[in-house]
Order: sequence, then C-alpha cells, then structure tokens
Amino acid sequence: MMRVGVLLAIALLQTAAAPRFEVASVKSCGPADPGFRGGGPTQFSPDRIAINCQILKGLIQQAYIAHATERTDQAAVLRTPIEGGPDWISAERYSITAKTSAETAQAAMMGPMLRTLLEDRFKLKIRRLTREIPTWDLVIAKGGPKLTPFEEGSCVSNVMTFPPSPPPALAPGQHRCRNATQFKGTSMVTDAEGATIADLTTFSLYLAAGRPITDKTGLTGKYNVHLEYAPPEGTRLNGGQVDSIESTAPSIFTALQEQLGLRLDSAKGQGEYLLIDHVEKPADN
Repeated sequence: MMRVGVLLAIALLQTAAAPRFEVASVKSCGPADPGFRGGGPTQFSPDRIAINCQILKGLIQQAYIAHATERTDQAAVLRTPIEGGPDWISAERYSITAKTSAETAQAAMMGPMLRTLLEDRFKLKIRRLTREIPTWDLVIAKGGPKLTPFEEGSCVSNVMTFPPSPPPALAPGQHRCRNATQFKGTSMVTDAEGATIADLTTFSLYLAAGRPITDKTGLTGKYNVHLEYAPPEGTRLNGGQVDSIESTAPSIFTALQEQLGLRLDSAKGQGEYLLIDHVEKPADN
C-alpha cells in the first residue's frame, strides 16, 4: 500500500512539474479570420505567444519535433513523419494566445509548454517510435573527396532563430556565410560556406535523395560547397511540376561523385516517427 502511495506521489509531482502557460486561449479559425486560408505568423513577446490560424499537425511538428530539445531543429520536421489521427488535424486551423508567469525563452514556449497545452486542450496522446526504413550511407568515392576547406573568419555564421529576426549589422568588408538550396533554371543549386558534412546530410542532401543519410565519410572539417543537380521528380517550380528528366543537370548521385567526390550507397537504418493515439477538438475559450 505504501509503495502505491509513493508511486502516486511521484506521478503527481511529475504532472505538477510539467511546464505550462499561466493562461491560454484556443479558438478555431473561420473564413473571416485573416489567416484562415494559409495561416499567419507566430508572434512572441518575453512572456507571451500568439499563434495565428495554424493546423494542429503543424503545431505538433513544432512542439514535438522542431523544438523537442533545447536546440531548435526545423529541418527535423522533414525527417520525422506524423501518422495516425483524423483528417481534421491537417485541415482545421486554430489560433492560440498564451501567457507565461515570467519571461520565457521562445524555444521553451514552442516546445515543452506548447506540448503541455496540446495535451491538455486537445487531449493529445502521442508516441515516438522507430522502425526500419531505407536509408543512404554517405561515403568517400573512388579518387577521394573534392571538397574546398573553409577558411575560418572568411564569413560570418548565420544564427537561426524562430521566429526569424533581423540579424545584427555586419562590419565593413564582412558577409554572411551562404547556406542556400534554390533553383537555377531547372537545376537545383546548393551553396554553403563553412558547412560540415552533417549540415549537408540533414537538409540539402536529404531533400534531394529522399531518404535519411548516415555520414560514413569520416570527414570532420568545414567546407565550402557548390553542388548542381537535377531536382527530384515531383519538385514544384513556378506552380508546376518539374520532371527530373527535363533537367540537363546530373542526378544527385552523379553530381555528388563528380563534383564533391562523395557517394551515396543504399542501406537500411532506424527511422523515427510520431504516432497519434488520441486527439480531440478543443472547446473554444
């Protein structure tokens, strides 16, 4: 009997310790709301957050994936699918206004505090699971790597924030390190300064290759990278569909070998996903 009492006390303490907003309002969005069609920006102040007309699935992505740890990782949203749940979690939009009892970091509001709110108000029950999936191993190709070493101090590193905020001014002669993947005609171009192999595998190469990538190159430095390749089939360009056959650029597999001296080998690994066990529509208040 005493053991049951101790376990209950521990459970109550854990529940009480869950980070939460002091007050919160959740309202469904209607056609008259400004962000009803495509959602609006999230606004922050030191003790307040205002989320404008977002779908629940997007909120789950932010609370459980992008802000799952103290380090914000928006690219992880692409690599972690969400399964289960009714269709309305990807269709109906909600606005949330919440206030904390003291000045709070944005990452805490968008992570653990938003998770508690979703579990309280949407009765959300979710599990983090893994399963075997097709992956790629990134290795050094025959002939060795063709990577340009990064010169420290040659550019100023970008600091990612959520929501995006204006960066501080640069001193004369300085420029920000490039880190972009964009279209050039019907080709995709990745330009990155001071990038690690991990930087490339978690976003740019993942988008192009369509599977999680494990770095097995053994390369630990920072590099300047310029890579041109055909976009994956189905990539949208100017509102239409780009078929990779129409591009004159090489595939991502050929481009990696010819331009960077790296190779993608087919493999299998563990992939993480979230499974929604239960969710309910909240009452407006």
